[in-house]
Amino acid sequence: MYQKNKEFETHKATIDLDHNTGAWDYKSRSKTMFYDNTTKKQFSPLQFADWLNSPHIRNMIQRGANLKIATQDIEGEPNKYSDGLKRKIIFYFSMPKNGFSKTQNLDGMKPIGQSIPRYKEMPMTEAQPSAPDHAKSVDKMQDMDDDLPPF
Repeated sequence: MYQKNKEFETHKATIDLDHNTGAWDYKSRSKTMFYDNTTKKQFSPLQFADWLNSPHIRNMIQRGANLKIATQDIEGEPNKYSDGLKRKIIFYFSMPKNGFSKTQNLDGMKPIGQSIPRYKEMPMTEAQPSAPDHAKSVDKMQDMDDDLPPF
């Protein structure tokens, strides 16, 4: 449950996309860069995995934060090359500064270990015979042939 009195720690990386009139509504420029709001540094899209492995993000992941994605539409001034519309994609980790509460679930559901019944070992029972008493074993495959009409 969301509580407004808790302060949140948030780390995010953003990338800007320009509005396009072609096949894609929004697309990046050829040399677009991510921007890390915590370290105030830019990095290429190929370095996104490095951002996920950076100490401040790895610390959040170890404390239980999940990657979330959001978008923000921005209306800028149109010019002869663009209509001024942009979309910002935000990849972020956010969690309370003192961590998630261990006693209270965020969604109100029980943990899986409490909701699924435990396996109980039961003694083995003797298998029941499935063949009738008058059954006899087959010696040759020719004895298995049935006289069925052709299809």
